[in-house]
Amino acid sequence: MMIQKRNSLKLSDLKVGVLFNSPVMPSRGEDIDYVADAEVEEQVETVEAALEKLDLEHQCLPLRESVESLVKELKAYCPDVVINLCEGAFGDSHLEMNVPLILELLKFPYTGSTPIVLGLCQNKGLTKDILRAKKILTPQYRVLNRIEDWKGKMSYPLFVKPLSEDGSIGITKESFVRNYIELQKRVEYIIKRYRQPVLVEKYIYGRELNVAILGNAKMEVLPISEIMFKFSDEPRIVDYCAKWLKESEEYKKTVPICPAELEPSTLDLVERKALQACAAMGCRDYARIDIRLKRETPYVLEVNPNPDISPDGGFVRSLRAAGISYEEFIQEIICSALQRRN
Repeated sequence: MMIQKRNSLKLSDLKVGVLFNSPVMPSRGEDIDYVADAEVEEQVETVEAALEKLDLEHQCLPLRESVESLVKELKAYCPDVVINLCEGAFGDSHLEMNVPLILELLKFPYTGSTPIVLGLCQNKGLTKDILRAKKILTPQYRVLNRIEDWKGKMSYPLFVKPLSEDGSIGITKESFVRNYIELQKRVEYIIKRYRQPVLVEKYIYGRELNVAILGNAKMEVLPISEIMFKFSDEPRIVDYCAKWLKESEEYKKTVPICPAELEPSTLDLVERKALQACAAMGCRDYARIDIRLKRETPYVLEVNPNPDISPDGGFVRSLRAAGISYEEFIQEIICSALQRRN
């Protein structure tokens, strides 16, 4: 698949803002969670390099100590379009949805999903409520505000994670629980350390697929990535170490392959379910749908609007497999944002 050129839009005179949250120590959780926050710097560098190759004027717009200073920078530079890389603000990922609200109030077109979509998708319980209402298969789940809310209506093993975090934050091997004692320990840890409710879901044995999607009115599925687990035992999961800590055993034994080897009928089903999930949540421009494939049945685990677009990330891996350069991708999402303005 190749991106269609949009010759009706002139890009040569554009001023592009690159908006991102300046990394700081997280306001909750573990200190090591900072590694995920700091990753945005690599995204910024890669986007800047692409804009230079496209010969587009651009300026970085970091969100640092205050919203007021960001607003001043935005008004001073007055970009024609903003590439939104913010995944939070001031060390709090829960503030992610508020950043594009600022852009909307100031009437700057921007890339990626809307505030309401970012907020809904960050709440994993609400996401699953919507998927279930749309008859899209997702693992059985419960949201707990305290361990006393547990009614014990799901069989073990279960998977336990913070309700509203991204990037595998709060996920370790201990997230896989096989009995009530392990469940209680993990639920109480998340509530205390991450100061939020807990999502408990049925653990699905199967293949882990990352489905990258590009587009808006016409969404296209890029080549699907599969995470190959080199572990002899369960759980086979992408925990925080596997995602971010390159020297860890978990990282080295969690190997992505793209494109995944899938039977044509299974591939068609996975693509259809990913597109349905993306549409149900209202994602636009680009997204990644995480799926567990149990035999030939896909279970949607999470919907990720504005996913990681760093060079080593799963989304960019799928771009490469589709023969789409990073510059073409950046041009595509810029054009989409400009079309919304017009």
